[in-house]
Formats: sequence, C-alpha cells, structure tokens
Amino acid sequence: MANTENRKCTDITVVKLVLETASPMAINSGLREVGFDNQLVRDVNGLPTIPATAFAGVWRHLATSTLANKLDIDHYFGFTSKSQSNGAIESAAARIVVSNGRILDSNNQVVENYQSPEKIADDPILSICLHERPMYRERVSINDRGVAKDTGKFDQILLPKGIRFALTIKVKQALNSDLDLLLGVLNDKRFALGSSTRNGLGQIKVVNSDVININLAEGIKAGERLQSVLSQPCSNNNDLAKPQYHTHTLGLLATVPLQGLDYWRCGRGSELLGSVPSSGSVGIMTYSETCVRWVDNKAKVTERIPVFCGSSIKGILAHRIAYHYRRHTDQWAESMATASHDDWQTRPQAVNELFGYATDGQQDDDGAWLNKGQAGRLVVLDSIINYDPENITIRTHNTIDRFTGGVRKGALYSEELIYQPTFTVHVYITPGEALPIELQHAIRDTFDDIRLGMLSMGAGSGRGSSAVQLQSEQTMTFNSHLLGE
Repeated sequence: MANTENRKCTDITVVKLVLETASPMAINSGLREVGFDNQLVRDVNGLPTIPATAFAGVWRHLATSTLANKLDIDHYFGFTSKSQSNGAIESAAARIVVSNGRILDSNNQVVENYQSPEKIADDPILSICLHERPMYRERVSINDRGVAKDTGKFDQILLPKGIRFALTIKVKQALNSDLDLLLGVLNDKRFALGSSTRNGLGQIKVVNSDVININLAEGIKAGERLQSVLSQPCSNNNDLAKPQYHTHTLGLLATVPLQGLDYWRCGRGSELLGSVPSSGSVGIMTYSETCVRWVDNKAKVTERIPVFCGSSIKGILAHRIAYHYRRHTDQWAESMATASHDDWQTRPQAVNELFGYATDGQQDDDGAWLNKGQAGRLVVLDSIINYDPENITIRTHNTIDRFTGGVRKGALYSEELIYQPTFTVHVYITPGEALPIELQHAIRDTFDDIRLGMLSMGAGSGRGSSAVQLQSEQTMTFNSHLLGE
C-alpha cells in the first residue's frame, strides 16, 4: 500500500504522448459498418480516435496485474464498490485523467475538431482514415475437418499500421516512485488497444513523450504554465524511453526464421503483387496491405506489402499443439468413434486456456456469468513477407469431371504464388503459472515440427504451396524456460 501522507495535493504531472500503431488496430464502437462485422470509433470529424476509456482500461488492467502489491491502484484509477456490511455505495474519483487520442495528419500535426471535409480529404493519411474501411482482413475459424466452422467467417475493419495519435494524461497527488511504476507500464509490450491483441493487432509504441511536473501552489504562474503545457504539442523527445520507465513482462518464446520451400502463398488478398496477366484476372492472391511510414515527421503511404497475419499463424499453431497434446494425454481417435462433430472440434481445456476463448455470455439466475471468456497467453505477431518481385507466377487449377473427363463447370481458377519468400515468426507468452507438463511437451513438439519442415505454414497446404524450411544459415530460438520449468 502506498504512503498517502507523502502525497502533495498541489502536485500535478502532465504526460503528453504521441502513440503510433505498430500493427493494424481494430478499436471498435460496438456497431457495424454495412457489409462488415465491426465499426471503428470516430471523432466529430469522422476520423478514428482512441477513446480515453479504452486507454485507461488497458492501463489499469496491466497496472493491477503487475503493481497491485506495490501501490494503491484504486487511489489512482478510482473505484465504485458496494459495502458488504451495510450495502452502501463507496466510491472515489480517479487521480489519473486521460484525454481521447486525437489523430495526427501527414505533417505530424494534431487534427483539431470541426475541420472542413475538403481539408481532411486533401491529406493523404486522413483521407484514408476517413474511409469507412481504411483496410480490412477476412477472418475464418477452421474446424477439425479443415474447413470453415459454422458462423466462423467474418470481416474485420482495421486502422493501418503507422497511424499516429496525440494523447494527454494528468496525474494528481502521485508519489514519484508510484509515478515511475505507472508510466513504466506504458512501455509494456502487452499494452495493446482494441480487439484481437493476442493475434498481433493493436500493438502501439510511444514515439514522443513529455513528462512535466507542476506545483499548483505556485499560484497563477503554475496555472499559466499548465495552460501552456496543455496547449503545446508534444516535443520530439521520448522521456518514457528513460531507464526508470522500462518494463519487461512479456517473454519471447520463439523466433523462427522461415523460407518457402517452393512457390508459396498465405492468406487471401484483393490485389496482385505482380502485373495483371493476359487473362485479366486471378482468383486467389497472397494477402497484402499498405501501411504508413514516417520520415522526418512526414508520413507516406507505402506500396502493398505481403503479410502473414498473426491470426493465421496462431491458428496453425493451435491445431498442431492440440494434436500433440491429445497424443501426450492418450486421447486417441478410436476412443471418440461415437463422439459428435461438436466434440471433435472442441479443443482440450488446457489448450483452450493457452490460446484463449470466447463464450456466448450465459448467466445464472442471479446474473453471475457462468462461463467467462478468457484471453490467451500466446501473442503471435504479424510477419512481413520478403520476396523477389521477379519470382512471382500465376498457376492455373481446374477440376476434372469424373464421368466426362472434362473440366467441371466453374472449377477453373488461378492463384498468384511467390517463389521461396522469407519471413520470421515471433511468438510471445505472457507471464503466469507453469503450463501442464503435457502441454509443454506439445508446444516443444510443435516447434520441432516447424524446425524439421513438417508443419505447413501458409495457405493451400493440400497443394503443397505452404511448405517451409528454416532459412539457410539461420537458427530457431526457443526459450523453453518460459513455459514454467
């Protein structure tokens, strides 16, 4: 518990931040765009924003999980609770006040409210973000038979990687030691916003930051200084990069440098990486997306870059780890001969807790949740695909009618493939209790499969277009001690 006597009621610390999305981000309003399953949160200009509640919620959650035994979390974030003795409501206001995150334009300037539509449309970054779907990914959940689960297909609207937001935090009555701990949480790699953060989405990084202490007891001078600080943009420094603000709570479980064995593809994109063929169209393409890059505080939109999405990698790992876990716990197919299809596609509980799960929100008669969803412990990031633009090919497929020997109607299609691309898979694990020994063995066996080239990583595994091997002269790193040994 922190010492409240040492806090000065006149002290206030202002923290100004410039955040950049280090991966695509899906911070949603809870509504849906037409034709899609989610909608981005937007400000009065119609531009995406980071709600203060979302930022403060993630901050409080991580602070509680890592600092609850070191400082009074309720003192800084406030609370409302019901007294067990007399049922009275007890509450206290938060000492931390967070503003909404406001988007920056391509010149690194904060976009003020009520800007004209013409001015927003003229900016290359804002014009993209103004679109109802700046970018999107198709998501699908695969069942035990290798096809999409019922209701397992959906589309997710995202903000591109590289979008910047400005945000201000005011902290009142904070001990210096408490403040250092709280601000250090902002450098936690788990500090991600929006949905699907365990699939690599919502990763943010602090680009610039100022930490300014003001003593309001100085009277009108302090008031003028506070007003000046709040009205000025954040400097180009990064005070949070100083050693006292560092934190390391997410472990790098594995780094796997891979290369396609032959022609290779992942995901399902909407635009070709190469030139348009003479036939005019291609049915299946590798997933690719644009992002924003900053040079000297000027933003530019890149060309499309192929990406092996973290959700795809995580799905492949989940299926193989579940297979090995069943093998290590003697769960054989023969014992499930009469099991239903739902039983076949239900993952073992230990694997479920490792990868996380959602529920339908069932409640008992008293309103208590019967089976809450749980975030997984594995975090899998997107992998950027490196390839030679000269080595792209279009492969045509068809299906032969078994009776006539001719091509089946509607079964002729083509796909764009990349020759021997390289990429690196990064898998992190959050701290916690040791995993069951059988699950530890299953995880090791899965990464051994990858190292030996026995696990397809990509799409079209049935056609051999996702076979991979370790990159030449590269080695896989695997930190098995993070599993709980």
